Formats: sequence, C-alpha cells, structure tokens
Amino acid sequence: MAFSSMTGVCADELQCIVCLELYEEPITLPCGHSFCKVCIEQHWECREEATVCDCPNCREVFPIKPKCQKNVALAKLVEKTKLVPGVNVEKTKLVPGVNEEKMKLTPGVNVEERRCTEHGKPILLYCKDDESLMCVMCLVGQHTNHKVVPVELVHDELKGVLNAKCPELSKSKQHLESQLHQLKREVEQTQDSGKGTVDRMEKKRLALYQYVDKSVDLMKSSVIKRQNEKIFLLQKQMDKVKEQLNSLQETNSTLKAALQDLETISFLQGYKDVIKRLESVSHFQSPKMAQPTELDFSKEEKNLGSLIVLHENFLKNIRKPVELQMSELDQTSLRRLYGRTPSLDPNSAHRRIKISRDLRTATRTETDNQFPEHPDRFDFWSQVLSSDCFSSGRHYWEVDVRSSSRWRIGICLNSMGRKGGGNECRLGRNPESWCLRKYENKYYTRHNNQRTHVLSMPWDPERFGFLLDCEEGEFTCFRDSQVLHVFRGNFLVPVKPAIGVYDDDDSVRFCSF
Repeated sequence: MAFSSMTGVCADELQCIVCLELYEEPITLPCGHSFCKVCIEQHWECREEATVCDCPNCREVFPIKPKCQKNVALAKLVEKTKLVPGVNVEKTKLVPGVNEEKMKLTPGVNVEERRCTEHGKPILLYCKDDESLMCVMCLVGQHTNHKVVPVELVHDELKGVLNAKCPELSKSKQHLESQLHQLKREVEQTQDSGKGTVDRMEKKRLALYQYVDKSVDLMKSSVIKRQNEKIFLLQKQMDKVKEQLNSLQETNSTLKAALQDLETISFLQGYKDVIKRLESVSHFQSPKMAQPTELDFSKEEKNLGSLIVLHENFLKNIRKPVELQMSELDQTSLRRLYGRTPSLDPNSAHRRIKISRDLRTATRTETDNQFPEHPDRFDFWSQVLSSDCFSSGRHYWEVDVRSSSRWRIGICLNSMGRKGGGNECRLGRNPESWCLRKYENKYYTRHNNQRTHVLSMPWDPERFGFLLDCEEGEFTCFRDSQVLHVFRGNFLVPVKPAIGVYDDDDSVRFCSF
C-alpha cells in the first residue's frame, strides 16, 4: 500500500472501483461515491435500460441522470500522489479483499473501528476544525475547506497538549495530599484533647454530692459533643479532599495511559474524554482550612472545682454548651446532627385536614372529615400541630411543599388557642406562634401579626428546612442551605411544629430522614 506523506493518504484510496486505477477527472455522484468520469459514463452506456442511472458502488438509482461535475479536491489529491517519489501508479490498483485482509491480520486492529462509518474507508485524516477523524472521501462535503492533517501529525501535537497538563495535575495532587495530612493530624489532636479532662472530672465526682452526677454527665456530654461536632466537620472536609484526590488519581492514571498509548487511532478516540476529565478536575476548589486549634476544656475543669459553691447557678451555665456556629452548618450537616421527622397529631387537625397513615402528610379536603370532638382540635382554621413537643436542645426538620400553593409552616406554643376564628388561633397572627407563609406566589415570615420579612425567590422550592435552637432562642428558616429568616424568642417553654393548608386538595409533608 503506497502512502503519500505529501497528501497524508494512501494511493489505494484514490482508485476508481470501476477501472481499479487512480482517478482520471474524478466526479462525485449525489450518493457521495466518486469515479472516473469516463468510467461512469461507460457504465451507464452499458446498462440495458439507457434511461436508468445508478451508482456502481452502492447501487442507488437516479431517475434523472446526475450532472457530473469534476471533483476538484479529489483531482488535486490524485495529482499530488502521482508526484510522490516511490509511488508506482501501476502498482496502486486495488486488489479486492487484500487490504481488508491485511488489516484483519494486524494485531490489535479492529477493522470496523478503523473505517469511516459513512464511507467505509480507512481513517487516515483528522479535521482540526471539527476535531473529528475522517477518511479521504470525507474531504468532499462538510469538511470542504477545513484544515485537514494526517492522523500521525495531530497525534504528536495532541500528545504535547496532554504532556503540558502533567505539572499542573501533579501540583494539585500534592496540594490535596498535604491538606488531607493536615486534616488527619487535627482529627487525632481533637480526639486526644478531651481525654485528660474527662479523667480529672471522674476524680472530683465523689466530692460533689447530689449535684455531681447530673453536673458531670452534662459536662462530659458537652465535651464529647464538641469533639464529635468538630470531628464531623473535619471528617467532612477529609471526605471532600479524598474524593477530589481519588478523582485526580483516576484522571492521572487515565492521562498516563493516554500518553503511553502508542496506537494513534485509539489515542485520538479517547482524547476528548481525557480532556474533559482534566477540565473537570481543574475546577476543584480547596475546602476552607481553619488554623489547627486544640479544643479548650479549661472552663469546664475550672467550673467543676467550684461546683460546691455555685450549686444551681452552675447548672444553668453548663446547660448552655459552646456549640458550632450556624455559619459552619449546611442542611446536610443539620440533618445528620439534629434531624428528626415530626409526627402530626390527629387530635389537633381541623375537620378539613386529612392525616396520612404514617402521620407525615396533611391534606386539605373539600368536605369535613368525621373526627371526634377534642379540646386540642382547631375548629376554624385548617391547621394541624405535631405531637412532638420541644423545650431544649436543637431540632431540625424539613417540609415538602411541592403539592401546595398556599400554606403556613412554623412552630407555636402548646398553649396557643384552638377554638374560634380569631388571631389567637391562627399561625403567625399572635405572640405564641412563628411561621413562614406562602400566599399568591410570594413568601413572608409572620409573628405576632407582624409581617417581618418579604422573601424573593427565583423559583418555587420543593421543600424548606427549619431549625429550632431552644437554648439560643432561635427558630431559623432555610431554603437549600440558605438562611431565609431567624426568629428569636423564648423557646425553653414547650413548642410544637405546626402546619396550615388552606386550598382544597393541597398537601404538605414532613420529610423523612
């Protein structure tokens, strides 16, 4: 098989399948196949039906004789091939089956993968404009006037592009490995930091009489909780860094494999995937790294030494532990640390509110449901409370609102009114309730009949999150980890999650974790 470095093609690919010689004044039929002008004319003249013209290659029939125009691009390739030293035109005749058989016998060569899917010819060229592999027949048509080069040339060029990415990838890998090492070290320090404090607390337990058990248990819980919360965040950073590191390592392996791939076509076929992977890892952002700090429990130990004097006042201090700042927590963290799924209280549901069997969904119905009389039941507003009641700690839950267009979701004191249509019984209209509200496709927050905030949202969220921090006196409304509003009040008295649904067939649901 004679190959021309000048044209980047094999002379065999420039042969007419009728005369089996290099094209003489080549023309291209509408089906895309090319022939010598004389050959195709003679082929049509020999047909029994002189009015019928077909393609000798694909046998497509043309009802009207095609207008045969010279294929200038193909003619130029033929002329260049004739000028190449060492190319014997007489020896370039195609022997049916020979070229295909040679390719079949070549180790590692898949004939179908090496041929153009459109023309069935061997892939020998690469179009830089379209970044695609092509055969010589592809020069006619959509690749006309494109920048086309032999695959061997672009192979070296694109390998150079991948080689240039190696230093950057290696630098990113080293940076992430360093971060992972630092995080592991801080986890170990955090795990060790509370050990001595807990042991010393145990030694002082015997001298603290009736307040000892309760106080020490509270303080140990505070120490362990702070450790766990910090370890949780550190572990989360580690997981992210490990994920990025694994992705970099996989990309690095893919890159090395591509660079070691000496086989041209398979390299070019996988080149785009390698580039995409390199681009994806280039967007990695390193997690924010705080300066390594050792947890300080000196306050707990000092307070423990003066426990006998402080008595009940001391208990009030240790009930308010030093906890993570809200800015450090996203909704995924809140679900894991404080997540719960409240249950609806059927005895509080208005007669138009139907409760699902799992006590999670409240649906507004067109007619009254046959509920028994109960002192906790709302008799005017279509609202329902949770059976869960909170007065200490942190509690986070989410509500699915995709099936409702008008609702109120929040919390209320257990003492809020239930009977009558006055504001004392409606969520957000009295001092005993706090809620997020959707009305006429707008969102508001309400407390004590005051619309405290108007929320602008580019789309309707499917769910909202709510965090109740009883000790801090905060009730926070979230959308996709974004804090929408923070209510402040005295939540050390019992409060309950609450829902109001006001349009028939609408429903809202407490999400399960």
